[in-house]
Amino acid sequence: MGGVFGGGTVSTSDKRINSMRIQQSAYGLAQPLIYGKNRVAANMFWYGDFKATAHTTTTKSGGKGGGVKTNNTTYTYSASLMLGLCENKIKDIGIIWRDKEQIVPKTEAGIQLQPIDQIGFELFNGDRNPVWGYLASKHPDQAVHYPFLGYVACANYDLGGSANLSNHTFEVISNITFSNTIHDANPADVIQDFITNPRYGAAPNLEMADLSELRTYCAATNLLVSPAMTEQREAFEIINEIVEAVNCAVVPSPDGLKIRSFGDSAVTGNGVTFTPNLEPVYHLTDDDFIGNDEPVRVRRSRDTDAYNHCQIEYVNRFNQYNTETVEAKDQANIEMFGLRTQDPVKYEFFCEPKIARHAVQLLLQRMLYVRNEYEFELGWKYCRLEPMDIVTITDESLGLNRFLVRITRVEEDEDGMLTITAEELAIGSRSAVEYDMQSSNGYQGGNEEPGNINAPVIFEPPLDLTDGKNQIWVAASGGINWGGCNVWVSLDNTTYEMIGTIYGSARYGTLVSGINASATAMQVHLNTSSQIFSGTLEEAQIDATLCKVGDEFFNYQEATLDGSGLYTLGGLLRGRFDDAQAHNAGEPFVRIDRAIFDYGFKPNLVGKQVYMKFTSFNGLQQKEETLDEVTAYSYTITGGRSAGVKGLSLQSAFEGTSFKVQWQSSAGANGYRVQIMSGGVLLREVDTTNTDYSYSMDEAKIDGVQRSYTVRVASKSGGNISTFAELNISNPVPPQLLNVYTSATVDSITVTWIPSEVPDLKDYQVWVSTNANFDPDTTTAKWTGTENACTITGLESTTTYYVRVAARDVWKPTSWNYSTRITQATSDS
Repeated sequence: MGGVFGGGTVSTSDKRINSMRIQQSAYGLAQPLIYGKNRVAANMFWYGDFKATAHTTTTKSGGKGGGVKTNNTTYTYSASLMLGLCENKIKDIGIIWRDKEQIVPKTEAGIQLQPIDQIGFELFNGDRNPVWGYLASKHPDQAVHYPFLGYVACANYDLGGSANLSNHTFEVISNITFSNTIHDANPADVIQDFITNPRYGAAPNLEMADLSELRTYCAATNLLVSPAMTEQREAFEIINEIVEAVNCAVVPSPDGLKIRSFGDSAVTGNGVTFTPNLEPVYHLTDDDFIGNDEPVRVRRSRDTDAYNHCQIEYVNRFNQYNTETVEAKDQANIEMFGLRTQDPVKYEFFCEPKIARHAVQLLLQRMLYVRNEYEFELGWKYCRLEPMDIVTITDESLGLNRFLVRITRVEEDEDGMLTITAEELAIGSRSAVEYDMQSSNGYQGGNEEPGNINAPVIFEPPLDLTDGKNQIWVAASGGINWGGCNVWVSLDNTTYEMIGTIYGSARYGTLVSGINASATAMQVHLNTSSQIFSGTLEEAQIDATLCKVGDEFFNYQEATLDGSGLYTLGGLLRGRFDDAQAHNAGEPFVRIDRAIFDYGFKPNLVGKQVYMKFTSFNGLQQKEETLDEVTAYSYTITGGRSAGVKGLSLQSAFEGTSFKVQWQSSAGANGYRVQIMSGGVLLREVDTTNTDYSYSMDEAKIDGVQRSYTVRVASKSGGNISTFAELNISNPVPPQLLNVYTSATVDSITVTWIPSEVPDLKDYQVWVSTNANFDPDTTTAKWTGTENACTITGLESTTTYYVRVAARDVWKPTSWNYSTRITQATSDS
C-alpha cells in the first residue's frame, strides 16, 4: 500500500472454485422411456473442461494527495457437458426449464429461435447418433459412442458466476406421437413399442394380436397419453394402468395379447370413427349351464358402497406439468346416498385437462353404473369364449331373458369346466348372430397327439432386419393338432439346450413354378391352412408384406387364392435387400411375419454347424414330444449378410483433379468394397470402412485417364459381400465453342470467342492454316492460353486462312471439341 506521500492499490478477489457442482449425475438410474410429450429431468453422464475465467475491475477514490485504487477480481465459469434424457427416439425438444426460468421459443431479427438453440445445446435424438464431435476432437480417449440414447450436449456451457449447474428439465417430444400437431400418443402405439421394440421392449418376442380396436377407440375418443417412464416397474403394471385408464381391458388369448374396448356407442373424432361390436357370440340358457341348484349366481354391490365421486391425478401441460386433480361426481346419487369419495388415482400419463376429465368421467360411470356381476359354469365346448366377449344369459328363476352381459374372467379347472364371470351390459337388447354349437355331451381335450413339425425353413436374415444383430430365423408348422413346439439347439447333436418356444404356424411352403428375375408374379403353395392377404402399394413399400423365396426377399400387393393353400402373389417388388434372382420350382417360400422364430447368436459361431430339434405339443400345450422322438435339422451358420448399399451418389462433382462418391451406411456392415470401372473394365478395387471414396487424377493416370466411369460399391459383413450398387459418372469433353469471331490486318488475324463455362477449364488453343481441310490433331497450334482472344501474326497478305478454336479441361487435356472452320483473308495493304 501507499505511504504518507502518495496513494496505493488495494486488490480483492473472490474465492476461485476449481470444480463444478452438478444438478444430478447418478450411476445405475433407469433410462427413461418418453412417449408423446412430457417433461423429464436430465441426468448428467459426462462433463469436462471446467474453466474459471477471471474478470478484474478497477475503481479509484481519494483526493489531491493521492488516491486509492481498488482492483476487484471475480470469476465466471464454464464447462462442457452431456445430459441424458431418454432411451427412445426424440422428435424434438419443446420448452426448457432452467431452475425457475422457463425458456420458450422467441423471434429475433425475424428468425425464430427454439429453446435448445437459445442455450446452446445440441440435440442427439437417439436415432443412431454419431459420436459427439467435441469429444472426438478434444477428448478422443473419452469419446464413448451413445447411438441409441437421446441426450443433449454443449461445449463450454456458461455457468455464470456460480460453479453450480442449474436444474435443467426438458419438454421431450417423442417420435411416437398421434400426429405432427397432436403430440400426445395413441395408447396402442405406446403399448406396441413398449412391448415389442427389439432394443428396449419388455417382451420383443411376445405374440401381439391386432391392436386396431384399441387404436381406433382411443383416437376417436381422444384418449391420448404421454407417459414418462422414469422408474423401474413391472411391465404388466404399466400396461394395465394405461389400458384401464382409457376404458379398455387386456385379454389373454391364443391369438396373442389382445386389448379390447369397453366402449358401447359409436363415436367420431380425430378423423376416425369407432363403432362397437355389441352382438353377442352366444345365447346361453339353462341347457348350457352346468349345475342345477343355482346355474347363474348374481352379486350386486350395495348402493352405499359405490363411489359417486372419483378423482384422477394428472400432470397439466398448461401449468408446467405440475400435478393437478380432476374429478367427476354424480350429484343425484350424492343427494340420495351421501358423498362417497374414491381415493385419487394417479394417471400421470394424462397431460391435458380435457383428456383427464374424460377419463375420470368414464371411471365414475363404470364404478357407479356397472354393479351386477354374474357367475356360471359352462362346458368345454365354449372354450372359445374370452374376456370382453358379449353373450346373453336366460335364467327363468332370475327372470333373465337373453340378458346382455360382458365376460370379464374365464377360469378353467382340471376337468375342463369353465367358470365364467360377467358384468351387466347397460344397453338395450339386440339381435345376435349365433355360433354353430357343438354337441352337448361336452368335449374332453388335451389328449391329441401333436404330430411332428413339417420340415422347417432355417435361414439367416439380412442384418438390416435385425438392427445389425446376428440371428437365426425359423419358419415352422405342423398338422391339425399341432399347437407349437419348443426349440432346442446343440453343437454336437448330443447335448441340447432349449432356446425358445414357437406358438402357432408360420406361413411357408414352396414355389410352384420357376420364375425369372424380372417376373412380377409367382404362385406358391403353403403347407398349412393359414391364409395370405392382399396389401396396398404403400404397405409393400414399407415391408408390411415381406416374403422370402430362395435367398431373395420381396414384397407383394395382390394375393389371389387359386385352391387349397395355393396362392398367386402379384404386384411384386423384387430384390428387397439384393438384386432380384431367377428361382426354380420347389424353392422354399416364407411369409415374414411375427410367427417367425428368431434367436440371436454370438459372432464366434459363424462357420459352425448347429443342430436344431423341435418338440411339438398340441393346442393345449400338452403331449409334448421328447427329444429322442424328433428329427435333428442341421444348419451351418454363415453370419448375417449386410444389406446392399443405398444412396450411392456423387458428393463432389467430377471436375478438376478428383471426384468423390458417398453412400448410406448399411446395417451390420463392417466395411465396403469400391470398384472403379470404365467401359466394362475393372480399373481399381479398394476396401474401406468409410461411407465415401475419392478418386484422384493421380490414380486415374495410373489406371488410364477416362472420361466416363462406373463406380460400384458393396457392403461387407465378415466374409459376405452384398450385391453392388452402381453409379455412372462422366466428365465430358468441353463443348464446342460456337461464338468464334475473326478480323484481319495485312499480316495478322485476331480471333475472339465467348469464354467456355466449363468449371475445370485448363486453357484454349487456336489453329490457323492455309489448307481448308487441315486436321488439328496433326497440326501444331498457333496459340495456347487462358484468355478468350488472341492475335496470330506473321501471316502473308491477301491470303485466305482457315481458323479453328477449342477448349480443354484439366482432367484429360488431350481431348478436344474443335469449333467449326472459319475462313478469314488478310488484307492487301
